[in-house]
Amino acid sequence: MRKISANYIFPVSGMPLKNGIIVLDSNNIITDIIDTRGNLKEIANLEYYNGVIVPGFVNTHCHLELSHLKGKLQEQKGLPNFISQVNSRRKADLDIIYKEIQHSHDEMVRNGIVAVGDICNTSDSFTIKTSEEITYYSFVEIFGLDAKEAKKNIQTGKRLSQLISKKFPHPHSLIPHAPYSVSPELFKQLIPFFESSVVSIHNQESKAEKEMFKSRKGSLYNSLSNFVDLSDWNPEQRNSLQYSLDYLQNSKQILLVHNTYTGPEDLEIAASLLNKIYWILCPNANLYIENQLPDLKLLQENKLNIALGTDSLASNSRLSILEEIKTLSFHFPEIKLEELIKWGTLNGAKALNFSNHLGSLEVGKKPGINLISMLDLENMKIKKESVVKKLA
Repeated sequence: MRKISANYIFPVSGMPLKNGIIVLDSNNIITDIIDTRGNLKEIANLEYYNGVIVPGFVNTHCHLELSHLKGKLQEQKGLPNFISQVNSRRKADLDIIYKEIQHSHDEMVRNGIVAVGDICNTSDSFTIKTSEEITYYSFVEIFGLDAKEAKKNIQTGKRLSQLISKKFPHPHSLIPHAPYSVSPELFKQLIPFFESSVVSIHNQESKAEKEMFKSRKGSLYNSLSNFVDLSDWNPEQRNSLQYSLDYLQNSKQILLVHNTYTGPEDLEIAASLLNKIYWILCPNANLYIENQLPDLKLLQENKLNIALGTDSLASNSRLSILEEIKTLSFHFPEIKLEELIKWGTLNGAKALNFSNHLGSLEVGKKPGINLISMLDLENMKIKKESVVKKLA
């Protein structure tokens, strides 16, 4: 049995506890949470730390299989250019891909991440997902703009799904990549797979996406035209979010990822589905690709379900939820640390359907225990120097 305390405990499901104590059994399951009301007395074998204790982090959006592209793509060139770079450089020796996936997994463990929503286009990352260190949810991603290829695209995704079920069992869903990369016919054929599933989709990551839907022009449209014939592409919607949501009505949960250019009109479009939409932010990747952050004030003021992701090492230098929190705190200093921690823990766990055992410090859960140190405790602010250490 372990007894762990710090300047503050952030249960996330409740108010912060000054000098609170977390009691763990031999399996790191929480057996008690003691509110000392700030008056910590001498207790045998108590571990005391300077900083705040929070649950294990949840990385709600990642691309492990792109880990070998770290540092190889130009920054701040926009999404169309980024897509072209990934397509031209993602092929590599499998041994290198596997090695970098392992490194990324190990990095996330060190950074206190206990659950990951990971995008898959191949089976490259499946083996690591049998590890007990991180709970994975795989989103088997399907794309295709040629309506005639829709059935073939579905079969490719189904084969990956069947492989997971047979050899690497863990939660997973078949999902569309993005509104700009999925034909109406492919979306229609995917609908049966959305029922009662968690669906993740890239959303409004670029101004060029909006332009593509409104006018069938622009840099994204031109970039995609280099790979596929778009002469028959007709989404019947002039708003990419409306296009996506028309097909996602029966999903259990909808994870909209990036939302870099989401505006008030988009929230009106999503209004009837807000109770099951999670808005996933990957701020460091947004800066890497578009040098732009979402309108966080808009999302926060509308009390939306916000969670955090890192995206891939193709668009980020680190796989760390704490680093994403730092970026948001720097650009939006008015947001309280307590809320940022919730986005990086409980909200992500809820988005991935893992909140029954992860995401908050509650008796009976095994959420992982992280210590964040080197904060501004007086003002309860994260600092550039702040670090995370996994305690359990």
